[in-house]
Amino acid sequence: MYYFITLLFILLSAKGTFIFFANIFWLIIDLVFIWVGLEKNRFDKKDVKLFFNFFFLYAGFCTFRWLFLIDLPARFWISDMVFFFKFIFTSFLYCAVLKDKALYYLTRVIIHLAIISIPFYFLQLVAGDVILAIGKFINLPPRLTYQEYVNFIIFTYVPGHAIRNSGFSWEPGAYGFFLNTCLVLYFLTNKFTFDKKAALLVLAIITTLSTTSYAGLLVVLLLYFRANRVSYVKLLVLLVPVLLVVIVQIPFLFTKVSLIYTGDVEDMKNIQFLSKYYIERGEQMPLNRFGSMLYVYQLFGNNIFFGVSNMYNQSYPILQNINISNGISDFCAKFGIIGLGFLFQRSYLLFKKFTNSTELSIYCMLVILVLGFGECIFILSLTLCFFFLYYYYPQQEGKFALATNDEPDRKAAINMA
Repeated sequence: MYYFITLLFILLSAKGTFIFFANIFWLIIDLVFIWVGLEKNRFDKKDVKLFFNFFFLYAGFCTFRWLFLIDLPARFWISDMVFFFKFIFTSFLYCAVLKDKALYYLTRVIIHLAIISIPFYFLQLVAGDVILAIGKFINLPPRLTYQEYVNFIIFTYVPGHAIRNSGFSWEPGAYGFFLNTCLVLYFLTNKFTFDKKAALLVLAIITTLSTTSYAGLLVVLLLYFRANRVSYVKLLVLLVPVLLVVIVQIPFLFTKVSLIYTGDVEDMKNIQFLSKYYIERGEQMPLNRFGSMLYVYQLFGNNIFFGVSNMYNQSYPILQNINISNGISDFCAKFGIIGLGFLFQRSYLLFKKFTNSTELSIYCMLVILVLGFGECIFILSLTLCFFFLYYYYPQQEGKFALATNDEPDRKAAINMA
C-alpha cells in the first residue's frame, strides 16, 4: 500500500501524466492518502498540531503581505490559499501517512522508475517516431499546451528532446531533479554507500543530457566523497583533470551556459518586441534561466523579499505570455526569499539529522539549489515535502545512521530498496 501511494505521489509531482492537470485527481489522491492514514492509524495529535501550525503560519504570511505590502485584488490571496490545499496539503498528507518510512519508499519507487526508463530511452533513440505515433494513438489526455509530447504514465517522450531521457517527468531537466534528489536521499539512508542502485541512478542522470542535472550530479559526488572522508586535496587532484576533459569533450555544459547567458541578455533588451511577436503567433515567449531571474527582479524589485503571489504571472499583462524557467526566481516571486529560506531551513534540519554534519547538510541543500536554477521544481510536491519530513525523523545516533525503525542492521537496510 505504501509503495502504491508513493507511486501516485511521484507521478503527481512529476507533472508529466494527465493526473497532474485535473483537480479531480488531486482530490481523489488526497482522499486515498487520508483513507490509508485512517485505516493504518497513522494520524495522531502531533500531525494535527503540525498541520494547523503550518497552515496558520502560511495563511498569516500571505495575508500580511496582501494587506500591507502589495496592491493586488483579493483573487491573488485566494490563489495562495488554493495553492496550499492543492500542493502543500498533499505533501503534508503523504509525510503524515508514511512518517519515517517516507525516504525509503520515495527512493525505492524513483529507483524502480529510473530502471524502467533506461530501456525506454534506448528504444527512443532507435524508434522515436514510432513511440510518438503510438502515444498519439493512445492519446492519454490532457497534453501540455506549449510543446508536443506523449506520456505513457511511467515514461515521457518529447520530440524536441529526442536524444534525451525525460523519464516519468515532463522534460529531461525536471527528471534530473528527481534522480539527483533521490540519489541524495538514497545516500542518506544507506550511509553513503555507492552500490548498484546508486550506479543506476547516475546512469539515468547521464541519459538526461541536462546541464543542470550534470551540475547537480557533480555536487552529489562531492557530497559522497566528503561523506567518505576524502580530503579536499585529493578531490582537487581527482576533479581538475575530470573538469578539463568535461570542458573540452562535453561542450553543452559550459558552452551552452555561455550561449544561454548571452541570448538572455539580448532577449532582455528586446523583450517588449519579442513578447508581442510571440503573442501574434499565439505562443508563449520562452525566457531562459538568467533572463528569468533578471526579469523577475526588474518587475518586482524589493517585493521579491516577501514575494507577490502564487499567481504573480497575472500581476503584469506581459508576464501572462512569458514562460519563466528559473525555479529560484519563480519560487521567490510566489513566496519570497523568506519562503525559500524557510524551505531550505527545514531541509537543512532534515539533512543534519542524518549526517550530523553542517558541511554535508550544506552540500545536500546545494544540490537542490543548483537544480532549482534550471527548472521550476520548488513548487513540486516532492520538494514541498521538505517542509515536513524533518518532523518525522528522529535524531540519528552517530554519523550516517539509518532513520527507519524497521531494519535491524545496516546490511539489511542497504539491501531493502
